[in-house]
Amino acid sequence: MLGGASRTGKSLISRELLSRLALPYLSIDPIKMALSKAVPSYELNTDESSIVVSEQLWPFISALARNMVETGVHYLIEGEILPWQVAQLSEQLEVRIPACFVGYENTVIEQKMADIKSCSGMPNDWTAELTDAQLFDLVSEGVEFSRYLRSQCAQYGLYYQDFSTDFTAAKSAVIHYFESTFKDH
Repeated sequence: MLGGASRTGKSLISRELLSRLALPYLSIDPIKMALSKAVPSYELNTDESSIVVSEQLWPFISALARNMVETGVHYLIEGEILPWQVAQLSEQLEVRIPACFVGYENTVIEQKMADIKSCSGMPNDWTAELTDAQLFDLVSEGVEFSRYLRSQCAQYGLYYQDFSTDFTAAKSAVIHYFESTFKDH
């Protein structure tokens, strides 16, 4: 599982892992939007904080992950997942679920905003429609969420990688983590 703050690079990492390891990945974003639009009875507010959305999605995502573990199907699930959720599911299934969480807790907000804008036109570029004030709020929430993730990863013994200063090095570290985890599968 690969979770983290919005606009950290989870999808880029996932696509690279797909090509390097032939490990298919499942992005939670399309599932989230499909549930939101097609199943109005599913209590999901996509405008809530990352923590709230992750908690609202967890019943569905945990059932999906449980099925994958029980059937031996290997996928990388990428998106809104929390460390405590991975730890709880691993404990329930009595299996180690490889997980990495990514964030940018030490970023300069204005620099992160510029970085996001420089990637305009990439797949899933929903931030292109945001005003500067909205983008500032998104990045600010991402910084706080990153701090939460780092703390939770330390508590549950899960891998956290910060992307605040060197995206290329951080991305390489995450790729290396998953390559070393899955080289025996």
